[in-house]
Amino acid sequence: MIFLVFPLLFQSCSKSQLPGASDLEGSQLKEGNLEAMIASEQPLPGGKVRFSAVMGNMDLTGETVVRICNWTFNANAGTVAATYWDWNTADEKGKTLFNAHTCTFENISKTANPYTPTGWMAPAGMYFGRTGIYTYNATTGVLSIAWDAPWAGVTESWNVTNPDAFSAKVSLRSSNYGLTHGRGYGSNASWSTFKTVAQVPRILYRGFRIAVWSTNGTTISIDTTVTGAWKADKLNLTPFTSSANGNTLHVLSPSSADVCNSGCTTTRTGIIYHLASNNNGRSMVYNHFCACLPTNAEFPTYDRNLHPYAFQQIIDDNGDMRGFIGIEQQDQPGSVGYQYQLKEYFQ
Repeated sequence: MIFLVFPLLFQSCSKSQLPGASDLEGSQLKEGNLEAMIASEQPLPGGKVRFSAVMGNMDLTGETVVRICNWTFNANAGTVAATYWDWNTADEKGKTLFNAHTCTFENISKTANPYTPTGWMAPAGMYFGRTGIYTYNATTGVLSIAWDAPWAGVTESWNVTNPDAFSAKVSLRSSNYGLTHGRGYGSNASWSTFKTVAQVPRILYRGFRIAVWSTNGTTISIDTTVTGAWKADKLNLTPFTSSANGNTLHVLSPSSADVCNSGCTTTRTGIIYHLASNNNGRSMVYNHFCACLPTNAEFPTYDRNLHPYAFQQIIDDNGDMRGFIGIEQQDQPGSVGYQYQLKEYFQ
């Protein structure tokens, strides 16, 4: 497999599990994180109804898990409804063909196929829902959630801030079921408010990531071992151009000398990026791969060891797109190596 080059921190580990879609009860819970909660009227977290967040177990001591979730809060009842998409090193869900467009680089045109982490839009229906109760302290900005069965006993808490009047940000404080990292954004815009590919602002987005990867399935590497820490990251859409059918932004971008230096079949340089959508919602797909990997007969298309991401648009109260939250799951079934990331970009 081809992996991004990050500063390496190593440790061997055994695997454990977060409660998932099929769990009958919350498992491996730590006691004492939150006291029993009873549903009652609550303020909206940061004054916002709907949030999208990424979260997971991103350390060197357990199974690597990444999730995207959408939360909808009911202030009158003090309840929350959530939808989760989940990927982990135990399931090795791999990638699934997403859509197609004509890609032209170096005066060579072919039909290109972006791929999605399996379960993100394709195949359809690979998500699960949860409900729970919440409390929100508008003075301290602490949001606490206690989930209902089948996650009875599962709790988590988040810090809530307002970057501006039109959005809110959540950052994980703690959980009793193995979450190590989590960030997200919310607003009062409806879930049906989104940007098509043509409407996505092509600007430089700054943000953060946390990545966990392995080349042999035993020795695990991570961006940083500082508890809960993230690494600065950026996504520059400025040079991207649109495909003729309007469902993808793409670019062949120069690469640094420390990447794209193994597994090559040609002497081409650079990295090919695709940001794709069905133009019917906030969900998007992001891919990249080294331009030296495809054979001359394949270029500029490629379908093997690429990096597939699930992205969700961040939409504020005004309906403006402010950035993305997303995950990477590069983990084909039966593979030895893998790479997982959580990402957040907000402008």
